[in-house]
Amino acid sequence: MEKRKLFFDMDGVLVNFQSGIDKLSDEAKREYEGHYDDVPGIFSQMDPMPGAIEAVHKLKEHYDVYILSTAPWGNPTAWSDKLLWIKKYLGDVFEKRMVLTHCKNLLNCGNGEFLIDDNKKHGASEFGERHIHFGSERFPGWNSVVEFLIAEASMDQVLTGKLKHALITESMANKTIKALDAYMKVLNRKCDEDYTSELGEEVMEIASLTNRWLAATGERNRNKYYDI
Repeated sequence: MEKRKLFFDMDGVLVNFQSGIDKLSDEAKREYEGHYDDVPGIFSQMDPMPGAIEAVHKLKEHYDVYILSTAPWGNPTAWSDKLLWIKKYLGDVFEKRMVLTHCKNLLNCGNGEFLIDDNKKHGASEFGERHIHFGSERFPGWNSVVEFLIAEASMDQVLTGKLKHALITESMANKTIKALDAYMKVLNRKCDEDYTSELGEEVMEIASLTNRWLAATGERNRNKYYDI
């Protein structure tokens, strides 16, 4: 079964933004007060959010995982700093699986993608019910997020398995019915016309086909209906 895509925002989700501010000098705090995300190098200095690393490793077993984050337009080092942070903490998971954009909605392709994000900006809201609003009342932390997403993945597996079985069964039944119809037509011809070796071969071929489909649908006795 193909895994659904799961996108992780960084700041406030995987990354503790406040931890980077706390490491700034008093001079830097005064200079960049109100726009700390413009501090050169700040994004590479931040610590992971509690439980984030463990959560990613659990969820990667159930989803096709990617980073989907934004970076300040006025701080060019933020782009490379975010890459350095990923390499340091989660390089084994997200190697070449990182998307930085201000239009996250472009990754919402209608194939059931989930996005874990702590706000609704930059197109996150367009994921609708598949936007896991991190830090909200419903998803206050990583435990609730992991529990929900693993349950969703398990449900997908169950439903996909049942649907696949149903489709195969229906397909087998339809093919069997068609084969039976063809078989009956040949038998009718056999009754109406002189029996020839060519016609006999056709009867045997269709009977054999019918038995193979019956066996594929679970009938153990391949010759139950037509003794060939």
